[in-house]
Amino acid sequence: MNQPKLYTINQIKESENIYIKKNSLNKLFDNATTKIITFIKKNYKKKKILFVCGPGNNGMDGKLTYKKLSDKYDVNIFTIDRNHKIDFNKLKNLINNTEIIFDCIFGTGLNKKIHGNNKKIIELINKSNKQIVAIDIPSGLSGDSGERMGPCIIAETTLAMGFLKPGYFLQPAKEFIGKLELLDLGLPVPNFKPNIKLIKKKNIKNIPSHNSNINKYDKGHVLVIGGEMPGASRLVAYSSRKTGCGLSTISVEEKNLKFYSQTEPGTIIKIFKKSDLNNKDVLVIGPGLGKSFKTKKLLEIIDSFHGPKILDADAISIFENKKKQFSKFLMKQKNFILTPHTGEFKRVFNYSKKLSKLNNCLEASKLIGNCVLLKGNDSVIAFPDENIWINNLANQNLATAGSGDVLCGIIAGLLAQKMTIEDAVPASLYIQSKISKSKKNVVVEDFISEIPVAINSLKK
Repeated sequence: MNQPKLYTINQIKESENIYIKKNSLNKLFDNATTKIITFIKKNYKKKKILFVCGPGNNGMDGKLTYKKLSDKYDVNIFTIDRNHKIDFNKLKNLINNTEIIFDCIFGTGLNKKIHGNNKKIIELINKSNKQIVAIDIPSGLSGDSGERMGPCIIAETTLAMGFLKPGYFLQPAKEFIGKLELLDLGLPVPNFKPNIKLIKKKNIKNIPSHNSNINKYDKGHVLVIGGEMPGASRLVAYSSRKTGCGLSTISVEEKNLKFYSQTEPGTIIKIFKKSDLNNKDVLVIGPGLGKSFKTKKLLEIIDSFHGPKILDADAISIFENKKKQFSKFLMKQKNFILTPHTGEFKRVFNYSKKLSKLNNCLEASKLIGNCVLLKGNDSVIAFPDENIWINNLANQNLATAGSGDVLCGIIAGLLAQKMTIEDAVPASLYIQSKISKSKKNVVVEDFISEIPVAINSLKK
């Protein structure tokens, strides 16, 4: 599966409508069933197969596939009709006498909660211990948001019909998709926004490289505004240098200087002066800052710095009761990256349950006119021009203290070496995900040591 681009349900419907007008709905169904049959012949030629089909187009894919296979394959079908009583004994018998269940109950257009008989059917299939293949998406999941609409099918394989959808790669859906197989239906490629991509190695570009005549100032200087919790600031400063920037400085209020006696020797520590904002390439503020930091001073620091800025952690949370002031201020800023996790995001933006994580992130990015990286196992990057990235590469061992601080450091290190924000942010998520793959890397100190290895793999 090589296609890195994703399309929303509305984009796909538009593509299908164009295809149907030019050809026909029957032709589209024929393409779909032909591709499904090819997959079955390749993988399940001598298996007993049961198609469980709902009343919509997803069910029609299953019904037509069954019809084409019924003469030569050991196949059965169970259809769900809205107007008839469900014969659960029949369904149980069919399940007991099959090896593979094709889930064709609901497709990506599902927009309401599942309950009643449909709920019982899904639960029965999941408890069957049979191999389950979902057509387009496991029934019960939203193709756009990845939301669970009640119980959902737990698939071993999902056949993506035509295009990849964002819901496949967002939580919680990504846990139920299984192996993803893309079936090309010959649909015209949607050409309107949003422009959604998966973070892949081949999409990472412009990684910094330097000639032998380089000096530390040429490789950039990262400034971190430290606070009362030194660990986070130190992780940012250290990981930014591991990423390749020439210098990193942590600038702190005098009262907090005592907390920084154990800082890595390569990091400059000093008492904050406004002049520290001069001759620096990137500003990071938030990690380890503390919620007692004055918002007025924070805004003054940001406003006085004219290079790329990364706002994270406490520098976001302290505006919880000043949402309007926060967003109005950021609207006037340029070269800005906001890196909240979901909890921090909800403190400063209106998080709508009706929207996907992707759309919430995009709306926030449009509001402030800058990049927003909404972190998590399914991190989303949104730019106000509707360019969006989803990261599905992260490993679970990133769920440890300091991983967000290291990510800030990697972003800052790349920006200091003159990468653009558009290139640096997805590259940073790729690098962090790459170093999370090793079982040897458990805590962030382990991750930091392998940053150069991950970066060199991109250069190759």
